[in-house]
Order: sequence, then structure tokens, then C-alpha cells
Amino acid sequence: MKILITGARGNFQTALIPRLRAEEHELVLFDIEPMDEPEGCRAIQADIRDAAAVTYAMQGCDAVIHAAAYHSNLLGRRNEDDFYGVNVTGTHNVLRAMLLHGVHALVFSSSEVVYGAGAMTARTITEQTPCIPTDYYALTRWLGEEMCRYYARAHHCHIAILRYGCFSPADWIQAGIGRLENWIDREDVAQANQLALGAVIAEAFSCETFLIHCATPFSEDDWPELEIDPAAVVERYYPGAVELLAEHGIAVPTVHHRYDISKAVTLLGFDPEHTFERFLAELRQRSTPHRDTPDIHP
Repeated sequence: MKILITGARGNFQTALIPRLRAEEHELVLFDIEPMDEPEGCRAIQADIRDAAAVTYAMQGCDAVIHAAAYHSNLLGRRNEDDFYGVNVTGTHNVLRAMLLHGVHALVFSSSEVVYGAGAMTARTITEQTPCIPTDYYALTRWLGEEMCRYYARAHHCHIAILRYGCFSPADWIQAGIGRLENWIDREDVAQANQLALGAVIAEAFSCETFLIHCATPFSEDDWPELEIDPAAVVERYYPGAVELLAEHGIAVPTVHHRYDISKAVTLLGFDPEHTFERFLAELRQRSTPHRDTPDIHP
């Protein structure tokens, strides 16, 4: 099939491209920055705010992975017009171009930030947790989701909305210990997009939202201990982990939320590979622990 990927130079997008090429999809790579053209790919350098450019890129496509966005790391460096233009108008341009070209399958990249104040009193976060955005970036993400829901209702599109945890480039220790809460590896985000793409192409649902996070074993019974004495809880689930972390100068962080990914597991077949167990295994392989390293928290 022919797939349009917006924001194709992004973090998880560059991990997704070889996965889709392995399935022999033809790819249109859309980004504001110049890109190479791997075999089977066509690169288009243009701005997602340019409706004509998006409509041109959509020609002949069967599905879209829309990941172009301004993210929270640009708060303070971009104004509200910038965020609205890229995240809201850009999404409108994608949906409108889909309608013009008869494309009905979309995977939309969103974020857990849409929960905002709605997550403040929740221990377990699900797709049903109220969304109360608390900054302009989160608001634009929520508005993008709402447009997707509208197009699914009004124009019979099939859309998967993926709400990611954090997968920003980071020190491997910071990312690894963060897997106890909301950190996820970019390869697992790419896997989720690949699975969601298959689901929307197969018209498995009209419009569904999915939490895309790392898998953790925690349950409701683990609170409030996870906030009071997280090391004790971690040790119950991962015997020997606390001593291993201490050998490397890593403190067990307080865990505030459990992200329930059961919907993505059940409906998409999502199976994140980069787990906390894998991080512990990587630590064990380190032959010389840095005992004098100060405590590291995510």
C-alpha cells in the first residue's frame, strides 16, 4: 500500500520507516526538513500548515500516519499561533486532504498530556480518564483528537488515536528507570503505529483511542505504598532489583500513576519489548557498576 507519513524525520518515525518498508509498503515521507529517499520512498519537503502541499502529498495514498507536531519541549520558544498552526491547522489539512482523495485510514499521534488536571486525582490512567488540558500544547493535542473523532463520525474514516508516554531522546538510565511509570522506547512506539495502521486499514473500528506506554505489573493494591515506599513495591515484583539499582547509584523513584495499556494489547496486539525487566538485564550486563555515581531520578 502507499502510506503518507507526516513529520517523517521525527524520533519514532525514523524507526517506523524500515518496519513498513519490510512489509513492502510504498512510503511518502513528508517533513519540513529535507530527507533522504530510501528505496521505495518519496520525500516531500513542505510545511504541514500548507494545505496545498499536504493535498499534493496525499495523492494516491491508501492510509496516513500523521505525526507532525510541535511538542511540549518547544513551549516558551514557540507562540500559541505556532502551536495552533502546526498541531490544529496541520491536522485539519491532513483530514481535509484525506477527504478530497478518498483516504479513510489514519493513525494519529497524540500524547498523555491531554489528561492534564484530569490525571491529578487518578492512580490508574485509562482512555476514559477525563481530559482537562492545562497548557496550550495539551489543548492543541486535544483539539486534534476531536477533529479526528468528527471525521470518523461524519465521513466514515477509520482512525486510531495513540496517546504516548515519554520517549524523548535521553540517557539510557533515565529512560530505563522511567519505565516504572510513563517512559516508553521509540521502537515500541513504532510497533504501536505499525499495528494501528493494520487495524485501520482492515477497518477494525471507526475511531478508538489507545494508551501507548511501557507495561508495568502494578495494581490498585500497590497504592499508597508506591508513593510512600516505592522501593519495597519494586522489590516485590522484581526481586534483587533494589540492590542492583543501588550498585549503579540509581534510586527507585516515586510512582504516581499506572498506565493501563490493556486496550492496546487487546485490540491492537501491542506488546512493548523495552520493559523494566529488560532495563534490569542491561544493568546486570554492565561489568563495572559506577558506585560513586549520584542518585539518578527521571
